[in-house]
Order: sequence, then C-alpha cells, then structure tokens
Amino acid sequence: MMDHVSYIYDNFKRPVNSLRLQVNAICNYNCMFCHMEGTDRNLSYMTPDEIERVVRVAASFGVSRIKITGGEPLLRHDIIDIIKRIKRHVDDISMTTNGVMLHKLAYELKDAGLKRINISMHALNDNDYLKITGNTRNFRPDVIDGIKSAHLAGLEPVKVNFVVLKGINDDKINDMMDFCLENDAVLQLIEYEAPRNMENSYEYIKYHVDLRNINDDLMKKSIEYKKNTLHNRPVYSIPWKDGIVRVEVVMPMHNSDFCMHCTRLRVTADGKFKTCLLRDNDYFDIKSFDDDYLRDLYIKAVKNRIPYWR
Repeated sequence: MMDHVSYIYDNFKRPVNSLRLQVNAICNYNCMFCHMEGTDRNLSYMTPDEIERVVRVAASFGVSRIKITGGEPLLRHDIIDIIKRIKRHVDDISMTTNGVMLHKLAYELKDAGLKRINISMHALNDNDYLKITGNTRNFRPDVIDGIKSAHLAGLEPVKVNFVVLKGINDDKINDMMDFCLENDAVLQLIEYEAPRNMENSYEYIKYHVDLRNINDDLMKKSIEYKKNTLHNRPVYSIPWKDGIVRVEVVMPMHNSDFCMHCTRLRVTADGKFKTCLLRDNDYFDIKSFDDDYLRDLYIKAVKNRIPYWR
C-alpha cells in the first residue's frame, strides 16, 4: 500500500477521495432505468494492468475508496484478478452487482480484497422483477442466494439497491423493509434520475417518484439518523417489526446538497475519466499514457468537476 498524499480539490472545494470504476458495459439484465454509468454497451474494456495503473495514480492523490460497477462486473472472467490488483493500492473496495452470480463468487471476492457489496433487487414480486430487469428468466432466487452468501463471506454491510418506480414498486417499500430486516441488509432507496433534457420524457414522467415525502416519513419514524459522507445521504435506523432496519435514501434530482457532497470521480470501462454521470462531453481519455501524463489528466479531470445541480 502506497503512502497517500493530500486530496485534490475541485474548483468548488470538493475533495476527491473515491473512484467509481466501471469494469465492463455488458449485463445479463436490461433494466428499464439503467444509465450504464453514462456510457454505452459498445465499449472496449481496460485490461487489469490498465485498471491497476489508474487506481495506483488515483491513490497517489489520496483516493482511498473504489466502487466497482458495470454493466455487471461479475461477468468479467478476470474480476478476481482486478480486485487483487486494486487491493495493492486501496483498502476500501466495494461493488455494485445484480447478484445473479454472487452466490458462486462471494468467498473468492472477499479473499481477493472486496470489503462490502451493493446488490440490486428492485422487486419481490416475480412479475415486477421480470418487468424491471427486462428478462424472460427470473433470477430473483439466485439473487437472494447471493445476499445470503455475501453475509456468510463477510462482505459487510450488504446493501440492497431499490430504485423506486411509480406504479411498479413504489407501494412495496414496506415489503422491502421486511425483506432487509429478515436478511440483515441495508435498504438503499434510490431516486430514478435523468439529466435535464430527459425530465420531460414519457418514461421519466411515468416512473419518477420524488423521494422527499418518503424521506420525511422515514425521518419521523427513525430512532437514529446519520449521514453517509458521500452525497450527504441520510441513513435512518427504523424500528420495524421485531427489530431495526437501516434505510439509506439517495435523492440526486434537483438536489444541490447531494452534488456539493460528491467526492468521487468516475472511470469508464474503455478508459476515460468522467466528471459527472449526468453531463455530456466531460470525458478525459486515459489509455496509453505514462503515469506522469495520467497524473496530469487526473488533476485536469478533478478541476473540471462541476456540481450538476447548483
């Protein structure tokens, strides 16, 4: 593990201490709200060597957290090698996965250096699950096995990602709280998001749910309230049935507080720094450069970060 220097701050006094690292852009799901990390599916992918180099350079500027994403990252046959390489430079490694393959890989992921995991599961009802994921096969039992395997392997905390969709699952939040209580998971309620030019689209108007009222209700019920330093997200401890369930609320839309507490830089699967999910034309190509030039590009990308909602 290399010694860390001070964070680089952008021009809005926001430090960058984490990378959201997209390792591929393919998936065995076709979720109706998927933003593909601001990329498309026709990407070439960085090699493990290239990924390690990016992480090594970022770590030299104080980055201490890596979130691995896709597509579906577990579809990469070399994902264990990638995690082992990242672990040489950064201790706090997490992953977002749809969980379909997790029950087969949880222990290997933990042994390689993965610390914690987010598992996407947006419905408990089979019909809703198939509609949201765009599949003809119901993988939900595999995902539930993956959640159990993640606990057994020690990938803690386990978070269940739940994108709230009007008319599909917005009336199932209590059911998901039941599920997360039973499975010792944090429920992460996520607002369906879109850039400004998509807010009047048919899909957004049809499915978007403003989470502020839900958030206010959770606040009233909570016995403990904390903030996730990333995006200043509220995290509530809610008395529920015969226990306590933790609920984190992710509200990015028209939320200047969310943006002002963004401390991450994105890396696309094909090797580009991306400053913001919702921005266009904010890519910095980082492949095929030596470390010194990559450091210059890292600084340039950080300095080009602008809060989307201001």
